[in-house]
Amino acid sequence: MLLGREMAPYQNEIAHHIAELVKIRSVQEEAEPGKPFGSGVDRALAYMLELADAMGFRTKNVDGYAGHAEYGSGDRLAAVLVHLDTVQEGEGWTYPPLGGLIEDGRIIGRGASDNKGPAVVALFCLKAIRDLGLPIRNRIRVIFGTNEESGMKDMDYYFAKEPLPNMAFVPDAGYPIFNVEMGNTLVEVSHTRDRSPGQERLRIESLTGGLPTALLPAKCKVRIASGPVSDGEWREQLKRRTSLTAEIAGDGSVEIAANGNSADPPSNAIADMMEWLAGLPYKTDADPLVVFLNEKLGHETNGQSLGIQRSDELSGSTIVFLKQILTAGDTVTAIMNIRYPVTEDGDRLLGLVEEQAESFGLKTTITRHLRPVYVPPEHPVIRTLSRVYERATGDKAVLLRMGAGTYARKLNNNGVAFGAGLPGGVDTNVHRPDEFVRIEDMMKHAEICLQGLYELAIEES
Repeated sequence: MLLGREMAPYQNEIAHHIAELVKIRSVQEEAEPGKPFGSGVDRALAYMLELADAMGFRTKNVDGYAGHAEYGSGDRLAAVLVHLDTVQEGEGWTYPPLGGLIEDGRIIGRGASDNKGPAVVALFCLKAIRDLGLPIRNRIRVIFGTNEESGMKDMDYYFAKEPLPNMAFVPDAGYPIFNVEMGNTLVEVSHTRDRSPGQERLRIESLTGGLPTALLPAKCKVRIASGPVSDGEWREQLKRRTSLTAEIAGDGSVEIAANGNSADPPSNAIADMMEWLAGLPYKTDADPLVVFLNEKLGHETNGQSLGIQRSDELSGSTIVFLKQILTAGDTVTAIMNIRYPVTEDGDRLLGLVEEQAESFGLKTTITRHLRPVYVPPEHPVIRTLSRVYERATGDKAVLLRMGAGTYARKLNNNGVAFGAGLPGGVDTNVHRPDEFVRIEDMMKHAEICLQGLYELAIEES
């Protein structure tokens, strides 16, 4: 029984509630009592739980970390997991980032696509199943997370209090089905500079580049204090890198910028800057980190020089990105993103990185480690969602892999990323200015989501 057409009557309500939810700024902030990720995220969670209450569902707020709306009965649990938090708005918008504007068939604003649109759709799919009076065997939950963009600590807390679903999906990627998610880590490598008098080294006042939400840094800047280098000498050094520009201040200090977008294809601006700094005929007080980044990462993206290049048939090769660099006081910290194959021991690979950094006198800190996901093709959730997708679209349900991460990582290999992006669909500017979602596309997703949720709810044990 195909149910997709049953979502059409809900279109106006879905669009309205997506727009209203986008108006709530739900970026992680300082914790408050009962609001572990700040007041904005808490307001978004309250909005969805109040909406679910008004629909007549059983709801629960799990200490502000997450919540759910539930329908049905039974020992087995089917679920769809969505998140209500977003990344920062950032700069460059031509529309109000929190406006929730509906224009030309689109809803525009931060989170419209990732992941507030799919969150509202999931709740209305639950409503459709209830309104249609469809018989189901299993309980169904729509689980609302609040910390997906900043580490997924919400799901760790939630599943310490609530049962794991027997089968679930996460509409936070694309169709058809992502059954492989590579291990995904953020590693900080830092150097505290020696500022004692008498050191014959150039003093780096600041070194910054990259953004938390961007994989490839487009800009990197270094400010070097006045020292024994003349304007002419600086300009001579800059000739070696045409992608660098410089401003020399009256006090003799110099600010140099690398623009990764100046290359075609775009280059990693931090790697460009490290290459230039490492090649200077002068020592700097950040040399241990500069040399490490230049020699062990540079423009490589496979981890070969770090000694962690690995690959398997399921997930392909290790991926390494030099993502961000920043200065705080006397400490300069670089952040790299390492994604490793599902068959590898992530702790062992990270241990190799730590050994390499220590040999340069650097400190490493693992700030995020999302374990890999692999759900085999014969798993019931794969069989069910493949059938759903093929019946709903007429296309083959190809199994895909990703290096990024979804809440599927918290499901003990009983769930996968399924939707919401349509194959060949438009780029909705996720994590970028003018993020939007097309209402037509969201309703196509709603048809598949409804079918998927219903068929998980009738799945026999």
